[in-house]
Amino acid sequence: MKLDLDGVNMISCGNTNCFVIRGENGDILIDTGIPDYRNEIEVWLHNYNVRLIVLTHGHVDHTGNAGYFAELLGAKTAMSADDVSLAENSSPRKFYPVGIKGHIMKAAIGRSKHGEPEHFDTDIFLSDGMTMGEDLGITDCKAVKLDGHTKGSFGILHGKDLYIGDAAMNYGAPSFPAICESPKAARRSLDRVREIAPERIFFGHGLPIEGRGPKYRNMFSKKFI
Repeated sequence: MKLDLDGVNMISCGNTNCFVIRGENGDILIDTGIPDYRNEIEVWLHNYNVRLIVLTHGHVDHTGNAGYFAELLGAKTAMSADDVSLAENSSPRKFYPVGIKGHIMKAAIGRSKHGEPEHFDTDIFLSDGMTMGEDLGITDCKAVKLDGHTKGSFGILHGKDLYIGDAAMNYGAPSFPAICESPKAARRSLDRVREIAPERIFFGHGLPIEGRGPKYRNMFSKKFI
């Protein structure tokens, strides 16, 4: 089944995705990638009018350009208060690798050369159910707490589309997040995604999926972790 990506604004920068939700008076950028891809992302963003940057969580591959783009675009930045310290410190908090992919990712984090995170100010602290983008002419958009990968992980629900950051990953097939600060909380967050029942799910890593396909259904099977 061909994935319907009508109206989706997505850029892949390395193995991380950024997204834009468009509004009548301005747009929302979800995540910012790492500085290595700053020029490519900046060229892409010239097609938009980004007024708000929402960070799904505090890992540098999602926050690495937040300060730069906030200043360049005159945009406000939003993220969870629980992940501010993580975004400011290149050494991640204690986490647990999940499966083979988790151990590979843990080793990769140890070899990471992303450098020290750049400082940025958080203008808006996300809370569960917070309405997003009304002043930009964006309707039916809100923050959804999806912790577990990190304590402050959030998704953005826009209509029937759910941008979940790293609450799950899609390296070939949807999978439980490879690293978690709390695997138990991560499982609860996936249960919440199932309850929301979005028509499309957009991952921080990997291609989107639609809700009618087997990959979507597999996300909530008992074999998922």
